[in-house]
Amino acid sequence: MTTTTTTMLTLLLLTLTTTHLTQAVTTTPTIPTTTQYPTTTTPPTTSTTPPPPPPTSSIEECIPGSMHSDLNVPEDSTDLSHITDFGLDLFKQLFPYNATHKNFFFSPYSVWSALSLAYFGAGGNTADQIADVLRVTDKVAALKSWRTVEFLYKMRQANQTSYTFNVANRAYFDESVSLRPCLKDIFPAELARLNFANSEVAATEINNFVSNATKGRIPKLLEPSHLENAKMVLVNAAFFKGVWLYQFKESATTKELFYSSPEDMTFVDMMRQKGNFRYGVSEELGASILELPYTGEAVSMYILLPPFMSGKDGFSAMVERLNGSLLHQAISNTWRTQLEVVIPKFKLEEMIENELIVALNNMGVNDLFDPLVADMTTFSETASLSVGRSIHRAFVEVSEEGTEAAAATALISWRIARPVSPTKFLANHPFLFLIYDNLTQNVLFLGAYKNPKAALKA
Repeated sequence: MTTTTTTMLTLLLLTLTTTHLTQAVTTTPTIPTTTQYPTTTTPPTTSTTPPPPPPTSSIEECIPGSMHSDLNVPEDSTDLSHITDFGLDLFKQLFPYNATHKNFFFSPYSVWSALSLAYFGAGGNTADQIADVLRVTDKVAALKSWRTVEFLYKMRQANQTSYTFNVANRAYFDESVSLRPCLKDIFPAELARLNFANSEVAATEINNFVSNATKGRIPKLLEPSHLENAKMVLVNAAFFKGVWLYQFKESATTKELFYSSPEDMTFVDMMRQKGNFRYGVSEELGASILELPYTGEAVSMYILLPPFMSGKDGFSAMVERLNGSLLHQAISNTWRTQLEVVIPKFKLEEMIENELIVALNNMGVNDLFDPLVADMTTFSETASLSVGRSIHRAFVEVSEEGTEAAAATALISWRIARPVSPTKFLANHPFLFLIYDNLTQNVLFLGAYKNPKAALKA
């Protein structure tokens, strides 16, 4: 059977500030002190003072407003377009898309999931900044959205075998951090404790979790030295493996030129097939768009491709104008037509470290990374936590056996007339590619293929 494999992991290390309390708290966490009310007596009937209100529930302490909402019930709506908008904005911050020498690949959904975990633990201005960037209004809505995605993917995975998409979240806390008890009720499967002072054992534990979640594709993410001074590690791992609905034949793959620019060209393995595909043209983006579905058609690869003559300016203009609304519109406006599809075979691997922090800073998340002002008191009232390091690692392989890829490019003032019967989709110059969940309209993986010389050998 022919297959494709995409693997993705995002990691945030939250470390103590230098002003953190020196004593370690190793006892079982206790509920923060609250006013105690009498429970065995009744106020005299002659008193005009109303009885005191009941104590606040433990979950309410962590997620204000949760008393009036069942956090375990998924939302009715599966529209996750706000995740797409977040991911596209982050892509523009991370990738120097005006350059021709570099490829790029990452999972906006994976970063969103890890940052959401940080949001649930944040308070005050720190929480407000993260909420603005994630495009959420409050923690109850954000948590229900988070659980909705988790529920949908788990249910779909349990009821089909045509593709594999695993998502795993884990928050590792050092044994010295005193956690709010309500966290156990909200995140019963996501919390774990480790002794980060024994960095070898702790790193092995985290790497094993990552390796299992990514089916061995990322066997080792961090070194013991990465855990120096760390008090919390937030991990999200995502793994996708799919089978093309319409498969490429290896015998049809030939060497052809790929043009990184009109002056820079390289021979690459180009896969080809003829068939009935969904295809469209976005005048707003200045790009044509092709869908290559995976078996089951719940997940597809979309390629957005500028005209060859637009060169690097077309690619850059397309990225500048790309947003969630235009992307969904371009996908919705595709139609079925007979095409010869020609795309490159390639592998990409990406390691993003503190560039992720810089990108999130530019988007408006600042306090989370500043040990002097970071407010993570929803996780712990006693530990001064802030994010001091980030690691994001991604891998994608595109081959005849099955692939994740998509392309995009545009001119700001470029217009394409809809062809009556297009005959060929030739991706022999820079394009964007994305792996897209058709049900939730969620961009799982996103990348740019611009330079074969910078790609891994396929």
